[in-house]
Amino acid sequence: MNNMRSKIVPKETVPTLESDGCITFEENLPYPFVHYPSRFGSFLGFQENENTPIYFCSCQRKGLEIYLFNQEFKFGHIPKSLRYNLGEPSQNTLLFKDKVCHVCNKHCPKFAFGKTLRGTKFYSIYGYYIHGLSFEYGIGSLGRVYAPELIPHEIVPNLITRSYVDKMLDEESLTDFLRYCEDVIRIRMGYFAIGKQWTTEVKLLEIIKKLYPNHTVLHQYPLDHLKADIFIEELSLVIEYQGEQHFKPVAFMGGNEALEITKARDKGKAELCNYYKLGIVYFDYNDDLNERMVKERISLYMKKRNDYY
Repeated sequence: MNNMRSKIVPKETVPTLESDGCITFEENLPYPFVHYPSRFGSFLGFQENENTPIYFCSCQRKGLEIYLFNQEFKFGHIPKSLRYNLGEPSQNTLLFKDKVCHVCNKHCPKFAFGKTLRGTKFYSIYGYYIHGLSFEYGIGSLGRVYAPELIPHEIVPNLITRSYVDKMLDEESLTDFLRYCEDVIRIRMGYFAIGKQWTTEVKLLEIIKKLYPNHTVLHQYPLDHLKADIFIEELSLVIEYQGEQHFKPVAFMGGNEALEITKARDKGKAELCNYYKLGIVYFDYNDDLNERMVKERISLYMKKRNDYY
């Protein structure tokens, strides 16, 4: 495990780009020709060889869609080689391929994102993917709020700005939000999370990935217009973490009105799971999350489900 972690975040310095993007060859990736965006960009392109199409990784599809629909498109978040013909009308022409990026392959990029005031060495290397995930969650890399309904409910209580009237997160909230995104990317790569009070859902995700290493475990899995917290693909099983705001009104989270919205969303998820014949297991803020109890709850549910069918 330590050897794997040292490959993800090597001890030696990873160089940063001095130019506006570049194309490199990285033999450990399935599509080894890598198209980098400008420094502090968000989306990378990948080619199987120099004469084949350029693909984006499927894990960044939603983030790229949010990016192209909004004004930050004019900045250098995408590779220079892909900018000339990209715009909202051409989004349907974009090509995506599963598991071609550095995160999906647990491989350190040849060029780092760059050091920022936000801090960790992991962030300085994988900031491309952290910012790409930020777009997926409806917030631009500079804190502009494009789609507040996409912000994971686990992080919302910790954002000082919750009304989004000015469509911007304040600096402290943006720092917290990007730290949440960093934890998600860390866990996807099998790297340890930073750990803060809002990462209970991420902690649950980490436990499930450890319990089911040979399964496809997805975070924020789309269920039509809603999202499941966690989805274990091979088991057709949704895992939901429910904080205190799912059961009683919490003043700073919107009180009774927010509670009713949350209950309606939870009901909608349950109905979609039933429609698509997906199982669903719940954990909540009263649970003392650990590997044993998570395994027991899932196993008990799967046994009852299998006996029923």
